[in-house]
Amino acid sequence: MVLNQVQPEPTMDGDDSTIYTATTPPETVATERQDDHDPFSGAEPSFSMVPWPGSTFIIRCVSSGHVITLLDGQIVLTQPGGPGSIRWACVETKGWFGFQNVVSGKFLGHNGGKGILCCSVGRHQGWEYFCVRPKPQGGCVLLMTHWEKLWHVGTKVEDGVEKLAKIAEGGSGGIGWEFVKV
Repeated sequence: MVLNQVQPEPTMDGDDSTIYTATTPPETVATERQDDHDPFSGAEPSFSMVPWPGSTFIIRCVSSGHVITLLDGQIVLTQPGGPGSIRWACVETKGWFGFQNVVSGKFLGHNGGKGILCCSVGRHQGWEYFCVRPKPQGGCVLLMTHWEKLWHVGTKVEDGVEKLAKIAEGGSGGIGWEFVKV
């Protein structure tokens, strides 16, 4: 017997009425609050976003709260609200992110040999390519290309001054960054 060929046949028992019996699920009594099992309850809200092309961000250091700033032609970490330009438009070229300063129109990149961050070119090419990777403890690591490798963005001392730069291989270390959409 094939099921799709079975024709239902009503059985006649002499009663012309139709009876529908509705079933109601048993009552459920909650004995514990839902919040007791919510892994996100009590977490502080974060305004950090994943950077995405077509959006503009303030790039903030998780540990200090300072932001990447273009100030007098130099890339520095400053407190928000001070002088300088802190807004960066996220763009994408060949799958790589880039950050274009909205005031100067120039791209965040590095200066080559020493890897110091700068903002001096109007095109998005190899020295201005970024990859953003989330960190398990929060924030993201900014990675920059170094030939066929990725180096994280951190700080190094040059001539007695701490500067943002691409630092060594790998993405497990580095400064944690937040992207605040504006």
